[in-house]
Amino acid sequence: MVQATASVLYVNPAGSAQGNGTRQSPFATLTQALRQASSGTTIQLEAGTYSSRESFPLVVATGITLVGIGGTVVIRGGGSLATEEFGSQSVALQLQDRTQLRSVTVTNPQSQGVGVWLEQGSALLTRCRLQGCGRDGVFVTGDALPVLLANQFSENQASGLFMVRSSKGEVRDNRFEQTGYGIAISDQAAPLLIDNEVSNNKAGVVLSRSARPVLRQNRIRRNQTSGLWVQDTAQPDVGQSQDLGGNEFRDNGQWDVHNESRQALTSAGNHINPNRVKGAIRYVASEIPDPVAVPSLLLGRVQPQPAPPVPDSPTPPPLNLDSRFRDVVGHWAAPFVDAMAAAELVKGFFDGSFRPDGLVTRAEFAALVMATFPATNRNGRRLKPFKDVALDFWARSVIYQAQTEGFIAGFPDNTFRPNDPMIRAQAVVALINGLDLGEGMTSELGVYRDRAQVPPYAVEEVAMATRRGIVVNYPDVAEFRPMQPITRAETTAMVYQCLVNLGRMQPLASPYIVQPARAAVSNSVAAVGNTVVTSRHWADDFWQPLIAQNLLDVTSAPDAPMTRAQFASLVVAAFAPQPRRYPVAFRDVPASHWAAEAIHAAYRAKFLSGFPDYTFAPEQSILKIQVLLALVSGLGLNAQTTTGLLTRYQDQAQVPRYAVDAIATATKLGLVFNYPELEQLTPNRVATCGEVAAIVYQGLVLQKRMPPVSSPYRMNAAL
Repeated sequence: MVQATASVLYVNPAGSAQGNGTRQSPFATLTQALRQASSGTTIQLEAGTYSSRESFPLVVATGITLVGIGGTVVIRGGGSLATEEFGSQSVALQLQDRTQLRSVTVTNPQSQGVGVWLEQGSALLTRCRLQGCGRDGVFVTGDALPVLLANQFSENQASGLFMVRSSKGEVRDNRFEQTGYGIAISDQAAPLLIDNEVSNNKAGVVLSRSARPVLRQNRIRRNQTSGLWVQDTAQPDVGQSQDLGGNEFRDNGQWDVHNESRQALTSAGNHINPNRVKGAIRYVASEIPDPVAVPSLLLGRVQPQPAPPVPDSPTPPPLNLDSRFRDVVGHWAAPFVDAMAAAELVKGFFDGSFRPDGLVTRAEFAALVMATFPATNRNGRRLKPFKDVALDFWARSVIYQAQTEGFIAGFPDNTFRPNDPMIRAQAVVALINGLDLGEGMTSELGVYRDRAQVPPYAVEEVAMATRRGIVVNYPDVAEFRPMQPITRAETTAMVYQCLVNLGRMQPLASPYIVQPARAAVSNSVAAVGNTVVTSRHWADDFWQPLIAQNLLDVTSAPDAPMTRAQFASLVVAAFAPQPRRYPVAFRDVPASHWAAEAIHAAYRAKFLSGFPDYTFAPEQSILKIQVLLALVSGLGLNAQTTTGLLTRYQDQAQVPRYAVDAIATATKLGLVFNYPELEQLTPNRVATCGEVAAIVYQGLVLQKRMPPVSSPYRMNAAL
């Protein structure tokens, strides 16, 4: 069922007092809009100052969103707010449950003035400026659970942020500067502070009474007195032995850490100079294990184990961009690396890294293949000594094992060149010959644009590797790059694909696995009951290639609606995006949800976001406008556009103001498909799987990972 589109009210401080809240006749004051708004309403504020004509405090009721658009939006002023615990308070804005405040500057210059007051529920403040307040930029009390994301707090007299009572919530990626206390936390408040910059204040983070905040990856520096000041019985969590803090405390005027509490502060994994600490502090060593650089099997200390039994009907697990290695999280090869590491076939380095983009030497390649494919001597080849492999060389035994097994050979001058980089063509030849997988046909190289660069000795092997889905090309699936050195990630991925061919590993879904060339599909085929129905669908030219790349389920119907969970799974599989923000936990996405990993990856890559109440609504159908906004945001697309492009659409008035620039960008870059009427955008209609496939395919075209396909339903910006 399609949900009704939420209402939008427009406000312009230069507008007429007779305005009715439409885009053509906006309200003149925010006060008017708030009186008319109800839960689900978005109020768009045009640039300007909202001050003398407003009735402060401005109370934003449950479920209302305030968005500043078109320039600097300033809400300036304050009024008396009656509170049960604190009496009368001078407040500019009070946010209630599930409200949002976006891209707005709030100032309350009154003596003891508070910019934003939060007492209940889960409000969201993002990309706002809280500055010049007579007391606090934001005051949080009661049992409020706000999310403060990417805001700037400056020049507030007492505190940028003050949290008391039993409040919690998340304070992430904010900047606190030039104020009294950057962040003050008291009573039983226990928020998560992560990735914040707290600098140039009188004091950085000040904790009192029984506060229990968690601090991770914050930068607290150059404050006049103390960086972190702990008082009374406050107990901050600044890192545990298996959950390191990663906070940086330095260059503060008196003390980087000042502990006046009644017990020692425990620190693990923080940047702290012990000479800049006052009070008791206990430094705890990390208990996170350091993996060794080379598996013990490669060093000859463990006997090879027989291959596990072939699994029955393996099915691809969900794509996982997390990793046990810190430099593989979000990497395109993360699923391959982690699967191989779980099987103890590859390991990382002592510093917890894997170095996926490091080059692999010929000796290292020999070691890996012999660790993965135990010696059987099935090829019966005689050992040929190499004059450059010394008796005490670390990989001598595995080099000769790899030679006798047919994986790798030397050069005509009787050298092996163990420390030379292994090139990609050599690696494929080694795997195909060593596993005796046969030879392919030259025509199978047609999937590569650079097929002419494949050396003659490697043509049949590369063709067979392509047929069997062993070749993995990143970032361009159509570029084999045969003469380039192979990386650790590429080697791991191709060896993994060999294990899939042998039935020893389950297949993974990755957009970088080369699919063999297939006969052109002129018609789509769908099974309905026991009947096969053949029909041409307008999106077939986009739909079928994504199915061929294992990005879409072949059983899906192109006219069926796509859910938010399905969309998250698709974009993560298609684009393997890098994380651009820290994860959050969605209340309606348990770890057991089939798309949990993809949803979190799509969120971290800024393709999708959740809702202020920490839900994601995974089974809700995604709208067409949301799909377009997701690709523009997640792919970081930018184009010199003009909103005049939207005049191509007869229903351009249905595009919300906040989405105008993004939809113009999508139009300019050819992402927009309109079926059956090219001039009808229908932005608020549920997107079908076919529409989404076309849009995602076009995103891959922009990345030069798919060939352009013409369509009468694609909006051409040049028209």
